[in-house]
Amino acid sequence: MKINKIALPEYPNVLKSVRNGFDAVTNHLILLLFPIGFDLVLWFAPHLRITALIEGVIAEMNEMSALLSPDFGERIEVGQEIWMIAAERINLFIALRSFPVGIFSLFTSILPVENPLGNPIFWDISQLSIAVTISLVLFLAGLALGSLYFSSVRQAALFDEVKWLTILREWPRFSIQSFLLSLIWSILFLGILGLGSCVATGITFFSVSLGQLVIILFGIVSFWLIFPLFFSPHGVFSQGQKAWKSMLQSIRLTNMTFFKTGLFIMLAILVNQGLNIVWQVPPENSWLMMISIIGHAFVTTGMLAASFVYYQDMIRWFEEFQLVGRPQTIEEERPTIEK
Repeated sequence: MKINKIALPEYPNVLKSVRNGFDAVTNHLILLLFPIGFDLVLWFAPHLRITALIEGVIAEMNEMSALLSPDFGERIEVGQEIWMIAAERINLFIALRSFPVGIFSLFTSILPVENPLGNPIFWDISQLSIAVTISLVLFLAGLALGSLYFSSVRQAALFDEVKWLTILREWPRFSIQSFLLSLIWSILFLGILGLGSCVATGITFFSVSLGQLVIILFGIVSFWLIFPLFFSPHGVFSQGQKAWKSMLQSIRLTNMTFFKTGLFIMLAILVNQGLNIVWQVPPENSWLMMISIIGHAFVTTGMLAASFVYYQDMIRWFEEFQLVGRPQTIEEERPTIEK
């Protein structure tokens, strides 16, 4: 009787993927022009404001507060202050930051209204239909540019080269699939958001504290549902898959490598969000902010490249796993008996 061990495929290595991703970006610094250029547009280009529209919302909130309880009215007043700040800072050009495929930007979270040269030009849009149309056009443009960005980063991460002719040839197909992917995401999230909002609003009318608890629980559940979709764009760009199939594969691979993939996703979130605190230290009207823009571009592009490396390792693991033919996702070896 002889005991043999089935050698299970090696799981994707998180730290190795991160290192290879940043090495790829270091070798192809031209990729940083995408996020740097985007931030410079948000910093120096004219700002498209919707101040008049927001002021109309505030006026409606004032009318509503008079009909509600004092406690709820106080919360509406707090909301009005937030809307006033939004009226000063919202720039419709942030719609270029499309999801899930898009170019990363530091200024979509800062929303600057000053730059080292002074104040940018402000154009106020007072009609809702025009504002919505401009936002949609900018969003579609962001998807197209984001497809170029993702495709070039994928080439650098997986092949250590950036072939622009190949990227441009594949650009229309990737842009279409990115649009379909964004559409599916939008329908999914609007459904979840609509259901959660109705429940939270209904409970808030009876108890504000209980309504806040429901909102927190809803946020946790939403994150749990979104988590497996993290790699949904990667199948489109790495495997040439259709949008829906890429989403399903992201869910399957994430579930099968849950702990490793969860570690990678949490690391990506912690690195990006943690360093955002550092990037926002310089004032928005200082040239020192250029250091933050470049640093943010390098880190986010590096993590995107790392995600392509990690995704490719997941594909490799899954294919080897199928050859072994063992339906489990834990790292272990099982002895077999051979006569």
